[in-house]
Amino acid sequence: MRFLIKRAAHWLLLFLLTDAAALFAVWILRPEAFWYLTLFLFLFTVISLAAGIYAEYRSSRKDAALLSRFFETPDEQNCAELLAHFNGSKTAAALCHQVLSLQALANEKTVGLAEYRSYIEGWVHEAKTPLALSTMLLENHKDEIPPYLYTRLSYVQHQLSQDVERILYYARLQADHPDIRFQRFSLDECVREIFSEYEPFLKEKHISAALSLNPAEVDSDPKIVSFMLSQLLSNAVKYADPKDGKISAGIREADGSVSLLLCNNGAGAALEDEPFLFDKGFTGSRPNQQNATGMGLYLVRKYGQKLCVTVRLSREIPYESGFGIEMIFRQ
Repeated sequence: MRFLIKRAAHWLLLFLLTDAAALFAVWILRPEAFWYLTLFLFLFTVISLAAGIYAEYRSSRKDAALLSRFFETPDEQNCAELLAHFNGSKTAAALCHQVLSLQALANEKTVGLAEYRSYIEGWVHEAKTPLALSTMLLENHKDEIPPYLYTRLSYVQHQLSQDVERILYYARLQADHPDIRFQRFSLDECVREIFSEYEPFLKEKHISAALSLNPAEVDSDPKIVSFMLSQLLSNAVKYADPKDGKISAGIREADGSVSLLLCNNGAGAALEDEPFLFDKGFTGSRPNQQNATGMGLYLVRKYGQKLCVTVRLSREIPYESGFGIEMIFRQ
C-alpha cells in the first residue's frame, strides 16, 4: 500500500495545485462561496485519489499474479498472457525471452543429468558382472592359488568393487528422489558383515580389528547404511597406523538413540582440517592424505542427511591418537 501511495504522489500534488488555484480564484471573485467550494473540492479530491489508488492496487495485483504464474511455469501460454496484459511492452518481451531461454537451458541440463545418471548406473551394473565373475573364480580356485596371492587378489578385487559402488552412489545422490527404503534391521549384524567383507583389506594392511557390538536394531535403509559403513571402514583402514594398525567399532544405546563409533589409531585429522572433512573433494593437509579422492566422507554425510542419521567426528577413541566417526540413529 505504501508503494501505491508513493506512485500516486504526483497525482496528489497535481490535485492540490489545481485545488489551490481554484480556491484562490473563487476567493478573489466570490468570497462568500469560498468555504462551500473548499468542502466540495476536498471531498472530490479524496474520492478521486481513493478511486485511483484502488484501481492501481487492483492493477498491481493482476501484474503480480501474472508475473508469479509466469515465473512458476515459464511457458509460451503464460508468456503470451503476460505480453497481452502489458500491451506487448518491449521490456516484458525481453523478460519473457530471457526467462524462456533460461528455462530451456535448465530443462536441457536436467535431461542431460538424467541421461548421465542412467548411463553411470548402467555402466556400474555392467562392471559388476566381471567383478562377480572374478570373485567366483577366486573362490572356486582358492586351493590352487598360494595364500599370499589369494589375499592380494581378493584385496584388489574388493577395492575395485568399492570404487564402482562409490561411483554408483554418487550418481544416485544427484537424483531428486533417491531410492530409499526404510526397514528395521540389526545394526550389529550389518557391521559384522562389512568387517567380514573387509577381511582381505585388514590382512593386507596387517590391521587388527576389535568389535564391541551390543545387539541393536534401527529403522533405516540397510543397503545405504552398509555403503556408509564400508566408506567409513575404508577410511579407517587407509589412515590407521602403518606399523601397528588397529580399528575398533562399538555400538551403544542411550537417550532413545543408537550410536555406532568407528575408530582407528592413526595420526588423526589436523585441527584446522576438521571443519572441512565432510566437504566434497577435501583431502586434508597431511602428506598421507594427498592421494585421497575426498569423496568417501562426503557421501557418508550426504546420505546420512537423507536418512536422518547424524554423522560427526568423535574424540572418544580408545587409542592415544587416532580418528573416530560416530553415526547416531534416532529411534
